[in-house]
Amino acid sequence: MLADPRRSRVILINPARVELGAVPDPVARSWRESLGLIPAIREIFGVVTHVAGDRPSPLLTDRIADAMTFLAVEPVMLWRHDWWAAEAEASAIELVFLGGAWLEEDVLIAALAGAGQGYDVRLMADLAVARRQKDRQLVINRLALHGIETTTLRQTMLEWASCIDDLATIRRVQQLLS
Repeated sequence: MLADPRRSRVILINPARVELGAVPDPVARSWRESLGLIPAIREIFGVVTHVAGDRPSPLLTDRIADAMTFLAVEPVMLWRHDWWAAEAEASAIELVFLGGAWLEEDVLIAALAGAGQGYDVRLMADLAVARRQKDRQLVINRLALHGIETTTLRQTMLEWASCIDDLATIRRVQQLLS
């Protein structure tokens, strides 16, 4: 099933925790590139990116931060807050794309809890940083057992473009990602 951007939300958990000097270079590069796409998903698809937990870090430029909505919620309590119930109902949200830090801690718990609430939760691997890299694949495997698929923001953008079936949008996304 193709993800519908009109029924999707992106939630980043504690992105301020990510210190790129402490993670392997390919992970850091992927994190930076994908964060840079956050404004485009709002501009092209109108998809809101929520940030739960720690406030933004210097890694978030003003352009990126302006494309996000910062929530005063504890990530482990994410699905129990009134803001989410109102947001989910008003927008008929079906798909939640999660990322952030730490993958094997707060992101894992948020993903499992969201799936438990009946949401189609997908992990954005390029926007999910593990504190301990050796635990990364274990978490991805565990999430898969609960029906939580792993994707990337780039793949999701192509999926959204295909879902809305607009050739101009498809080409715009392809050009942006090339």
